[in-house]
Amino acid sequence: MSTWFARVGLPLSPGEDAALDAFLRSIVPAVPKAVDAVASWPDAASYLRLREHDATWWDQEEAEREVLWLHAAEQRSEADLLQGVRDVTRAVGTEIRESALAAATLAGVTDGALAHAATGMALLAAHQAAVAQMAGVGPDHWFIRKYALFAGGRWPLGYHAARFAIF
Repeated sequence: MSTWFARVGLPLSPGEDAALDAFLRSIVPAVPKAVDAVASWPDAASYLRLREHDATWWDQEEAEREVLWLHAAEQRSEADLLQGVRDVTRAVGTEIRESALAAATLAGVTDGALAHAATGMALLAAHQAAVAQMAGVGPDHWFIRKYALFAGGRWPLGYHAARFAIF
């Protein structure tokens, strides 16, 4: 049984809370943790609409991905990097898509676009984690931690208005 999206909407367990804390500290070590636990698929959709107007989180992630890509490109060819990312996302893509759709359907969500958004964000996390690994960063890098939150059944939605939302 897949764990992708299996814990969305549930209260954070102590282990998940610790993993989320470690993730947030790996991004901004000195900032106190400000988290919104999103409780439902409609609430996640609302959050995503709010976040569309604030590109800060996306810009920060993309800047980090670019730095890691350049670092990885010092050690591998561009073709190897592309193939590595492709291999990782292909390996998990079907399971992620099916799990997102199943979790949304189980929750009574009829909007396929929301499951598609969940799939896209999880695949992006897989891409980012693959780039981080190819760049040789350790397991404490925030892309690796973000991917682990997804793989553990959560949907890290990102930052908006100085708060991090997780579903």
